[in-house]
Amino acid sequence: MLEEIRRLLGPNGRFARLCPGYEYRHEQIEMAMAVADAFRHKNHLLVEAGTGVGKTVAYLAPAVLYALGEKRVVVSTHTINLQSQLVTKDIPLMQEVMEDHPFTAVLMKGRANFVCLREIDHAASLFDEDPIFRRLKEWLQRTRTGDVAELDFPYPDWHEVCCNQDTCRHQECPYFADRCFYYAMRRRAEAADIVVVNHSLFFSDLGLRMTDPKSAIIPDYGAVVFDEAHHLEDVASNTFGIEFSNYRVPQLLNRLRKRRDIAVSQGEYQLIETANNALFESFSLYKKQEFFLDEVYESVDRKTIEDKVNELITLLDSLNTQLAEQDTEGDPDLKERIDGYRRMLARMRDELAGLFFAQDPNYFRWCEKPSGGRHVHCYLHYSPISVAELLRDSLWGSIDSIVCTSATLSNSGTFRYIKSRLGAPDCAELILGSPFDFKNQALLYVPDDLDPPSDKPEYADAVAERIRELLLASNGRAFILFTSYRMLNEVYNRLYGTVPFRLIKQGDMSNERLIEEFREDTNACLMGVHSFWEGVDVKGDRLSCVIIDKLPFSVPDTPINRARCEQIEQEGGNWFTEYAIPQAQIRLKQGFGRLIRTKTDVGVVAILDVRIHRKYYGKEFIRYLPRCRGTKEMESVKEFFSKLYKISRVSAQRDGE
Repeated sequence: MLEEIRRLLGPNGRFARLCPGYEYRHEQIEMAMAVADAFRHKNHLLVEAGTGVGKTVAYLAPAVLYALGEKRVVVSTHTINLQSQLVTKDIPLMQEVMEDHPFTAVLMKGRANFVCLREIDHAASLFDEDPIFRRLKEWLQRTRTGDVAELDFPYPDWHEVCCNQDTCRHQECPYFADRCFYYAMRRRAEAADIVVVNHSLFFSDLGLRMTDPKSAIIPDYGAVVFDEAHHLEDVASNTFGIEFSNYRVPQLLNRLRKRRDIAVSQGEYQLIETANNALFESFSLYKKQEFFLDEVYESVDRKTIEDKVNELITLLDSLNTQLAEQDTEGDPDLKERIDGYRRMLARMRDELAGLFFAQDPNYFRWCEKPSGGRHVHCYLHYSPISVAELLRDSLWGSIDSIVCTSATLSNSGTFRYIKSRLGAPDCAELILGSPFDFKNQALLYVPDDLDPPSDKPEYADAVAERIRELLLASNGRAFILFTSYRMLNEVYNRLYGTVPFRLIKQGDMSNERLIEEFREDTNACLMGVHSFWEGVDVKGDRLSCVIIDKLPFSVPDTPINRARCEQIEQEGGNWFTEYAIPQAQIRLKQGFGRLIRTKTDVGVVAILDVRIHRKYYGKEFIRYLPRCRGTKEMESVKEFFSKLYKISRVSAQRDGE
């Protein structure tokens, strides 16, 4: 395998010969060799690969060779963007270059992504005159996959026509053999060498394997590659917990109300809906967006809420019994559909009981109410504080070889933090820097003349003024990354109308549209939080400056952070050094990484946080960023951009001659 990788990725290898513009990178072949070694010896590997290494090719090459020679490989990503890149670009390229090693690859998605033809048949009797439903049926004549991602218009009741594990008839369905979109995907996956999934589906499948291996979704595999592995803890935590929303019960009731062949009174449905509303009212009216359930118990008696839970559970059980007593003789389709509804009801009652009455010291109860939208959505959670023990045996102990990779996986030069959070055993480790010349391509500006971050208006004034200076120096073309919407809006309000560039801020339109607008306007400045710190790729001179308002420490009082920090303290650790700092270091590397995406990109990263100079932990943040020139002086930034634009003008004049 190692020799074949050299023939593929070496200086005169097949990639170099067949792919125009391909450049040999020793970091890429070093990563590929390490991945191959992990597969061959059934070991685990953690590898950080800086921007420009070409990590997808570095793990795909050995993954294909291993899959063809031994067992199937699963590649798991966090974002749709990377998943799409793999399926539409990287894997087809590998298939072309490795034509002497033909292989197949399939993208797997969860059931809810696929339309169910049996549900469409049922819905036709109810909605055939509905123009939106008619559009859906027209789409069905065109689609080859049945994937909602292909749908070019929003369908508001998708949950009623998509595949569902509780109502699926499997082999009993007339569409199962040759027309079911979901099972067609699964059959393709069973024949594939490489299966691409997202982290959420992977951990859902892992949970099924832990309780009932026969119900697994992903076909058996020997190795898995986790790309964007820095997201694994949060995804695993969500998957191994319980989530129950205020609209889940009403959605099922609405489906049942439409059934003319089910004899349940409207009054019965109304009782259940009233009980559901009464339960969620206590949480929906609470002033915070995220909070522990215990916080609500300070103002509402715990027993009062638990009585409401028990009332809702009793009503759901009663409805389940009424459905069981329905006359379905001579109508096997109705019986199977009612059985599906009963499974939904049983799942709901079990999850409600777990949410409020389960006792596990590693779990905590919390609520979130996402902002935006016309309707108030309220989500109750019962989540693990740490997934380390859960993953130690079920993941690391059950799979031959696991490779975790990301451009931002380590902190302070080690994998100690990520290993402790994921329960990873001792395994091979590799940190590969970027092949880009950061010393000549980038300047890091960290001023020492601002006040430390605070909520004072004077602080926002000073930050906004410094950002204005930077934007004038860079001629716009900037990402301005914030750690909170509050600060984003404070600065936006102060900057608007003071710079001759368009300011685009997150929240005004979809994230996809924001990036399109930014790329279309030569000098635009994009102001964003959270999702713009990673996964956004703007190459060339459209982006010349990345401004970070302050060190990206997570909000300490969110339920998940408080629960994790308290657990660390209870176990004798220090939450700030063992959790807050490592998280912030990884996030800062992500923000820094937005600037230099190719070997010709040039620009400035500005971090407007004096704690880097004044706090004991400050230098740790800078030490493990890509090595580049640094300055405290605004004049140096202006000089940098002045030289850059002088060179650009000379180059443009030469091109025009």
